Amino acid sequence: METLYQKIIETFNLNTQVFTDRGLPVPRTIDIDYGQADDPENFELFLPAVLINFAVVPGEPNSSDVLNLQLSVVQDPGELTASYAADLQPGLQYLRLLRAVRFVMNNLASAETSPLKFKALRPAATQYFKLHVIEYSCLVDPYTDSLHKPSIGEATVDKLSLQASIATSTRPPVPDLDLFD
Repeated sequence: METLYQKIIETFNLNTQVFTDRGLPVPRTIDIDYGQADDPENFELFLPAVLINFAVVPGEPNSSDVLNLQLSVVQDPGELTASYAADLQPGLQYLRLLRAVRFVMNNLASAETSPLKFKALRPAATQYFKLHVIEYSCLVDPYTDSLHKPSIGEATVDKLSLQASIATSTRPPVPDLDLFD
């Protein structure tokens, strides 16, 4: 997960133009989700934020594990998206922000994972912020993210041939040390 997490941060940093070209704010905080959106008095959270939650589900023997990734896109409640809003456009900017985050993340892969595949987009409740969760899944090798990753892969012997021979030494003879007295 460490490699994928770093790749997510790098991808957002390399794609700020996706947001600015559309007049959207660039995500300012990317972090592991520790409940920051539910407890803003105990966390520094610069908005908009992308908070990352993940779970790895073991695969069948000899197959990849499944990594389920949740990106919580957090935005200031600010403008309304209700039909009675005086100006609906600022509120709709939030929906465009969600689409831009999806665009940046779609098919992202790391050295340890397959490309991310979009699964769902859903709202989540918080009393402080607008929040939507974008869900992805990908495959991860069960040994790649493990401290017990084997350092040598499996080997198969295709052909083995044995021959009888007389063993001979390839070392030079050891000098007699008594000769140097």
